[in-house]
Amino acid sequence: MAEVRPFRGIRYNPEAVGDLSLVVAPPYDIIGEEERNFYYNRHPYNVIRLILNRPRKDDENSDMPHERAAQFFRRWLDTRVLIQDSIPGMYIYRQRYIIESEYKECTGIVARVRMEDFSNFSILPHEEIMPKPLEDRMKLLDRTGGSFDLIHTLYSDSKEKLKDVIFPEMERFPVAQFQTSDGIAHDIWFVTDEKFTSHVERFFSKKRLYIADGHHRYQSALEYSKKSGTFGTEDARNYISMMLVEMENPGLSLLPVHRVISKKDLPDDDSLITSLENWFDVSQIDVPPGSRSGQVYRLLKVLRKTGKDSSAFGVYLGETEKFLLMVLNPEHEVSGMMGLDCSQAYRNLDVTILHKLAIECLLGISSDREAVEKNIVFTKDPLEAVNLVDSGLARMAFFVNPVKVEQVCEVADNGERMPQKSTYFYPKPFSGVIMSLISEW
Repeated sequence: MAEVRPFRGIRYNPEAVGDLSLVVAPPYDIIGEEERNFYYNRHPYNVIRLILNRPRKDDENSDMPHERAAQFFRRWLDTRVLIQDSIPGMYIYRQRYIIESEYKECTGIVARVRMEDFSNFSILPHEEIMPKPLEDRMKLLDRTGGSFDLIHTLYSDSKEKLKDVIFPEMERFPVAQFQTSDGIAHDIWFVTDEKFTSHVERFFSKKRLYIADGHHRYQSALEYSKKSGTFGTEDARNYISMMLVEMENPGLSLLPVHRVISKKDLPDDDSLITSLENWFDVSQIDVPPGSRSGQVYRLLKVLRKTGKDSSAFGVYLGETEKFLLMVLNPEHEVSGMMGLDCSQAYRNLDVTILHKLAIECLLGISSDREAVEKNIVFTKDPLEAVNLVDSGLARMAFFVNPVKVEQVCEVADNGERMPQKSTYFYPKPFSGVIMSLISEW
């Protein structure tokens, strides 16, 4: 099970940077080119220069951005832009936010966690790892020796045994508070009390962890540890910084990721509907006239209601501008289409049904990485999905309901991994909030 330890985190020095919201950023893998430029211009010490350094025209090779990140990191440590806590401890990280007019709080513990091979079933993934981002994160870690963000992991505490330990610490004044431009309020507490850290260590020694976000960062750190020859020892390089969040926490949101089909050689809309009716009951959704946002809201409302009892999906067809609801027909035997080497939990996932039946079988888009990247755009913004179709950049869009947290864990427990971009956990711990040197405690 999980082995967690206190450590000396590295944080921004408020006296050097001022408002902390100006120097942090979301995880690198959800930052596009436009967002990268935004964070570059936001502050000269923004963590974007460490996690996603911008290439230059005069770069001698593709490794130069990682070299610059290392230079920034060393310089900021030397000039006390970044400061390391003098004694080890654990951190409590709370994010407060509003989603769909509902106020929520998501709180986690930040600690260093011993890395294990997934085959040991102590720490489990739920999504596939892609070679290109894995190589990129390994190069960054090798050049900088720093961990600039937190692996987002889940644990179960249905009896709320840890809350009585966490809440008293949160009555103290935080060591850091700021609000990011997305409206999320961030609060950080630093806890050095040995009674607290020992209790947390004992609690997690009986717990399995599930990676919510950070699969590539975890795997790159694991490979780094093995490459160093220290794997399996007490060396700090065998431990990575994680934010540990209770999966039963009502403040943890799991958002859907919609699929936009950019493949050009598709049949006309009427033929597409006929094909979909091979497996689904397809009906048109009456949407209000006027703005697309109102129409999308209507689609999602119907989808959410129908999805409570059935595997249901929304569809938008660009040719005829139709909004459709498709519901898996229970009379059809689809388990054979899912393959015999997967569990029932995997077969029952909405994203599995959508990919196997609609995207792979009917649209002819295979599950290999190259075909997916060429023909599918993933977005959590449903209005963006419709706009991509309206702009002519895509032919159609599929809308899904969010996966449940218990489904994520059940699939992971079976040693399986969900289709690409099946989940979007929210909120995500920001990069630059609590950093560390990978080779030091």
